[in-house]
Amino acid sequence: MRFIVCGDALFSSRNLAKRLEPKLIKLLKEADGCFVNAEFCTPKYDTPPAAGRGYITSVQAQTLDEFVDLNLLMVGFVNNHTGDYGWQGVVDTIESAVERKLIPCGVGRSLGEARLAKFLDTIDGRVGIVAAGSTRSEVFAASDAGAGVVARPGSNPLRWKRTYVLESPLFDELEKIDRVLGTRISMDDGLKVETYAPQGKDNFKFGSLFEGALDIERGVISGVKTSVHEKDAEEILKSIQDASKRADLTIFSLHTHEGVNENWYSPYVPEFIEDIAHRAIDNGANVVVMHGAHFLRGIEVYKNSPIFYNLGSIFMEFEAGESIITPEMYESYGFSPNSRPSELHTRRAKDIHGNFIGFNAERRFSENCLLQLDFENGQLTWSLLPIDLQLNASRTLDRGIPKTVSHTIGHEIAQNLTKYSLHYNTKLVYDENDGYIHPVFDNNNPPV
Repeated sequence: MRFIVCGDALFSSRNLAKRLEPKLIKLLKEADGCFVNAEFCTPKYDTPPAAGRGYITSVQAQTLDEFVDLNLLMVGFVNNHTGDYGWQGVVDTIESAVERKLIPCGVGRSLGEARLAKFLDTIDGRVGIVAAGSTRSEVFAASDAGAGVVARPGSNPLRWKRTYVLESPLFDELEKIDRVLGTRISMDDGLKVETYAPQGKDNFKFGSLFEGALDIERGVISGVKTSVHEKDAEEILKSIQDASKRADLTIFSLHTHEGVNENWYSPYVPEFIEDIAHRAIDNGANVVVMHGAHFLRGIEVYKNSPIFYNLGSIFMEFEAGESIITPEMYESYGFSPNSRPSELHTRRAKDIHGNFIGFNAERRFSENCLLQLDFENGQLTWSLLPIDLQLNASRTLDRGIPKTVSHTIGHEIAQNLTKYSLHYNTKLVYDENDGYIHPVFDNNNPPV
């Protein structure tokens, strides 16, 4: 059984099955199955956007036909844009996917439904996928019915907590600043009135109880500490256990932008991400795949099972401009509500001098991979097909559309992946004969 896993899909143009490079089309269409994460929703015409969303990624429902044409039948919809159009937008997206016989993963009309594994039955075996999201997951989390309240449609959340740890001198200094600003007494009053636990000697909340505060903790070494929401983790792991009993190949998919020290664009992940990845393998996942960062992160082989801490994207096309742009989205970028798509998207791609900026300016956002999983006689092997999203292409409509890479770029991507994977003792090499990146295992570099 051959199964292809893709990263994020952000696009709005059409006819991709005839426009993409033949090698990519052949890979996807001839596979037994494929998974992709759609970082967008498909609201119906009369569904309004949610408030306070800023940058929205939504497209017309017919855009999903592109997935059907490319054999991308298992589609993750859990991400930080799941609820751009509120709970009704989630239902709209699920219905549009099911109408096309796509398999929506990580979302549901209730929390219980969103938590469940989804399956694809192929001629040569069954694939089970449990999909969840960590980035802003509390905003779009589904809920179950109870206490006389109906269920809320939404996503399968992996919530988490951050704590800023400071060595004693720094802790004392910030606590002093908190008092000088007057925010300490405001926080203490609020906690008392709202009947929350009082602040401790070695921890406090810095900021506003109602508008957002940072958790500060005294410690030996300063740093950002992260921990997973244990109830979410337990429920996700339960679904992975369930999937592993009902599928030949079990995949845990996690949409996560988070990097170390609050840096979304770091090649390294925070501790809670590594923690849930290891526990997913321990509970029956054969593979852990992450996406969201829009560039490649490291690869770990844990107990003979691969963990891809970010595959990047398969499509990152904005400038075609067929996505739905709300008046508020235009205004958030300084444009009038009656502006045109090219005004907004060009501003995000180039400066006033015509130089590429943002995602378009850095090669790492163009260099991504598709994951090929081959499962035969109970044995899993894997390889990566490097792709170039051409974000700095001269032709606007080529930007964000994948193509296969030259040998030079293939070696470069393999070297970067090896660099990001050093602390996992994972080595990658690009093979010019087949155009794939392969893991290298030897006596000094065994899978663990």
